[in-house]
Amino acid sequence: MDIMLKTLSHISQLKKRCVIVRADCDVAIRQGRITDDFRIRALLPTLRFILRRGGFVRIVSYLGRPGGRVHEELSMRPIARRLAQLLNRKVVFIANPFDSAVRRRLRDTNQILFFENIRFWPEEEKNDPKFARAFAQWGDIFVNEAFANTHRAHALVVAITRFLPSFAGLQLMREIEALAHIHRNPKRPFVAIVGGAKIETKLPLIWKFLHEADHVLIGGALANTIFAYQKKDVGASVIDHHVYAALGKGKFLKNKKLILPSDLVIAPSLHADAPIHVIATGQPVNQDEYIVDIGPKSQKQFTAILKDAKTVVWNGPLGLAEIRQFAGGTKTIAHFLRTLKAFKMVGGGDTVAILNRYNLLKGFSHVSTGGGAMLEYLAGKKLPGIEALKRRN
Repeated sequence: MDIMLKTLSHISQLKKRCVIVRADCDVAIRQGRITDDFRIRALLPTLRFILRRGGFVRIVSYLGRPGGRVHEELSMRPIARRLAQLLNRKVVFIANPFDSAVRRRLRDTNQILFFENIRFWPEEEKNDPKFARAFAQWGDIFVNEAFANTHRAHALVVAITRFLPSFAGLQLMREIEALAHIHRNPKRPFVAIVGGAKIETKLPLIWKFLHEADHVLIGGALANTIFAYQKKDVGASVIDHHVYAALGKGKFLKNKKLILPSDLVIAPSLHADAPIHVIATGQPVNQDEYIVDIGPKSQKQFTAILKDAKTVVWNGPLGLAEIRQFAGGTKTIAHFLRTLKAFKMVGGGDTVAILNRYNLLKGFSHVSTGGGAMLEYLAGKKLPGIEALKRRN
């Protein structure tokens, strides 16, 4: 089972050993300022574990999608600075980890090293073993603490495990244990909440939940796409035409477990000061209007279903919740779940960032740092990063 992976606690000796930590520091940055550091903070327990035992920390991560080219706005420098503040320790930034002179000078330093965006090199996303071998010269041990990247077969997630003793980080193990809890025997009623966009990536999970959960609540852009498929007006709302064929298969939309919003919040623009009004689902939406949230009846409908739940999994906001006046549905459900006595897991970068912004993360049994990785794991897919660690056990 995945939960039998070797972790940091299985390392007999960390003192003066260089530990490459694959981190997930793909955080929101605006004008050079980090607006949400949840993923950076999630890394701290593993870093402190290594440091307390005398290990030398070397952190590698990525930011955005630079496509194998240098983009200054995607540099890891602001993240390295923020980590130094959180740890109250000096962090040395390495612009080029493949500069042999720099490696000779700093390879065995006891200072914390933080490397530049590893996706600036195209070999990373190609899972290039030579690239991984070259980077592995910085360490004696590899620790994967980037659950959100484990569904990617990238060089410093997968290939590097061929060259160094490899272990799971503390947060990564918490992720797997929480997901295994859902897989093994979730207490019932079991309710899934799926929102946000990227319906194509979420459809396999929705299909699985329709078999395994008692209810599947749908909101956000996913609901818009289903409404459009049903020939209902959605105005200028975001939809995904590519999934129409999948929506038409079998009895997907006739499944009584699938719960769609019964009313919707409409706005003429996506500006923060846009006026809003509520309509029943199926009523006309003008071509220049947007569906921005679930309405008050839907909120009551969803909470009525959730009140008896013993297991809840949530991925994706229920509207354009990054704008405060469009966040009513997401905030209402989050407030309600905080009081619910159940196993409650929430995940997905957008969802976690939004709940963190509104100080609504407390009260959840588990907050996942993963988005796509969480979806694929729950859908029953094998994650390359986890499989690579299993092979090293």
